[in-house]
Amino acid sequence: MVDEAEYSDASTLRDLRQVRREIRLGDTEWFDVLYRVYLFALVGGIAVVFASDSIKGIVDEAVTTVELLTKGPSIAGVAAAVAFAVGLRNGADGGPVSIEPADVRHVLLAPISRRRVLLRPIVQRLRSVAFGVAMVLGVLGQLVAREIDGSRAAWAASGALFGCLLAALYVGAAVVSHALGVARWAASLIGGIGTTWQIAVAWGIWHDATDGLARIGPANLAGSVLFWGIRQRGIDVIALAVALTLVVAALALGGRLRLDPLERRGQLVSQLRFAATVQDIRTVVALRRQLRAETVRARPWIQIRRRPSQPAVSTGSTPRRPRRSASVPSARFIWTRGVVSIMRLPLGRLARLVALACIAGASASASITATPLLLIVFVLAVFLVGVESLEPLAQEVDHPDLTDAVPYDRGRLFARLLGAPALLLAVAGLVGAATASLLEPTHAAAAFALAIPLAWAGAIGAVVTTVRDAPDLPIVATTSLFGGNQGGDSPFALPEFAGFNSLITGAMPIILSTTAAVPVFAMRAQPDVSTVWRSLLGVTLCLVALVFWVIRRDRWAVAVREFFAAGRTDLATTGNATGNATESTTGNATGSTDA
Repeated sequence: MVDEAEYSDASTLRDLRQVRREIRLGDTEWFDVLYRVYLFALVGGIAVVFASDSIKGIVDEAVTTVELLTKGPSIAGVAAAVAFAVGLRNGADGGPVSIEPADVRHVLLAPISRRRVLLRPIVQRLRSVAFGVAMVLGVLGQLVAREIDGSRAAWAASGALFGCLLAALYVGAAVVSHALGVARWAASLIGGIGTTWQIAVAWGIWHDATDGLARIGPANLAGSVLFWGIRQRGIDVIALAVALTLVVAALALGGRLRLDPLERRGQLVSQLRFAATVQDIRTVVALRRQLRAETVRARPWIQIRRRPSQPAVSTGSTPRRPRRSASVPSARFIWTRGVVSIMRLPLGRLARLVALACIAGASASASITATPLLLIVFVLAVFLVGVESLEPLAQEVDHPDLTDAVPYDRGRLFARLLGAPALLLAVAGLVGAATASLLEPTHAAAAFALAIPLAWAGAIGAVVTTVRDAPDLPIVATTSLFGGNQGGDSPFALPEFAGFNSLITGAMPIILSTTAAVPVFAMRAQPDVSTVWRSLLGVTLCLVALVFWVIRRDRWAVAVREFFAAGRTDLATTGNATGNATESTTGNATGSTDA
């Protein structure tokens, strides 16, 4: 008789998942897996070597160990508070667990414990986040140990432990928030209060402006765990206990996760992975907004009244003709449309813009006084600010049928739609300059002088990737350079280099945004007025080149196709003439021989 234990819920679920894993991995080539591991190890090794050379100076020589242990925990506690706040909001949006739609429709609706089904995805999510964060912080801790007291092994272990703590706070808060059905406004309010409180405490401790109870922050104990490489306190275990309690609560409440958000999130995450595979940055950003259930406002924050069109005024027997057709948009109309689109941005995106601007300003200031490695954070921040600001241009690119229906040059339309985002980027640049000035008052003059141009330069990559997403003209979309069907010709690069070529193509927008980091690096080498003026001149030339490319892009693409077509025509004509001449010469020679 067959043992009934073999058909228990746990064993059945385990068998189903094993079969699915075998089917999913059945067509996987081990060579591809090894190639990915090789690329990961190569890129990781280069990043570690580069970081080890650039990490020197991240801790000021004037900062003693006592000051580091006094001010450091409150600053590191800001990261813990942010992780908890982001987890709360992610859980209110339906995260952080993502499962396949088939599991939602079949497994979760089957007569089996929902908690048992969701236990493994929750553990996998916690494990993946903890591994990534702990590995990065462990490597950084081992590198920083060269400048401060304590062994490298101790600092690497404390950094990895702090990374696990951040992962536990994030995943635990997200699952508990989702299971309890916390409203989005409540999650934002709680996370915002906690983060603001911790930032205020860190600011007061850093400037020695507070004492007593004012130095107590909600995440000070969590931040102190990062410094276990040189100091271990028993009271810090409370932070580990709180994180462990959150994880236990998440595992206990895992069965209360709602089905509708799980199914919706599973579908969006599958699309997000595909977009990340093909390196479509704009689609990734759009799907991330859908995961947060973020939509534009139905009404703008400030109503803009449009002036009604004036009829033709008669000055005599002949009425004055209008200057342009009613179907052709004017420059003022395009500007108004862009401003209205900016005014309809939701509050969450505006708050995200402010946060990214603050991160950019802080990292730029710290890269001058500490380590140039923070320029990577600066470039990523200004690039994301540009992506979040280009709503008018993105809407125009996403609706090509409406754009093509207007008898107006598409390049000029795209260029004029950059006006309203430029205004928003200017505001973001001033916010970043204010942040840099608060951290280092001596950087105020240069920060406000370079703030707006650097914000525009950081958006170069975002503009390029947005404009490139616009559909190509028919002659460009259907015809290759060699006159055949698009995609039918053999690629120039060898198949072995296709992955590298794809990587460079995907990273090109971020590489273009590094234009904003060049003036900051120059100010680190020579902080004077002449450097500021040279930086302004160089950034201006780059921006002019960007606008010129946006306007002329379609014309250049058509001109290149026509140039190659003319070359093929001339080559064919020359070939026919040569063939005719050869045949004539051969015929004459044959006739002479017969004679």
